[in-house]
Amino acid sequence: MNLTTLETDIGKATLKLLEMARDSTWNNISDNCKFILTEVKNSQDSFHEQRKLNKKVNDKKVPVTLTELMPTLENLYDDFYDINLHIYKATKTVTVIDFRYYTKSFHDKEYQDKISHDPPMLHSKIAIAPWVSDKKEKFDINWQHYKGLNRLRLIWMKLKPKSWK
Repeated sequence: MNLTTLETDIGKATLKLLEMARDSTWNNISDNCKFILTEVKNSQDSFHEQRKLNKKVNDKKVPVTLTELMPTLENLYDDFYDINLHIYKATKTVTVIDFRYYTKSFHDKEYQDKISHDPPMLHSKIAIAPWVSDKKEKFDINWQHYKGLNRLRLIWMKLKPKSWK
């Protein structure tokens, strides 16, 4: 991936992400995609705490089209180290994709020198609900937004006899 192919590569990765989501979830996933931008920062918080904080911040962001996001991405391109596309929220009419990125400056100086001329990596990922035990089992893509229901499912998963699994 390079600056010239950035938009095309993101478009292809988005299509792959939508396909993965449709294969893994029971939701109707819209092809109408909007994006939010998130820089991944170094934190001492647990993954669970980071996810809660990111959700609060992301809920306030206004999703934009890829075309609208491109000028910002082009400005940041030289510092991109790793890009992860995640479905943040999906409805029948719009799919909001979280464009998460790590910067080269995220790493120590010695490693930054090694990777300074490397193109960024691009990945498409889906957050799988913790109660999904079988990869063929479909789940709700928006599971991360249902705090109370998630708590109940996790409690049920812990209490459920092993013979029922």
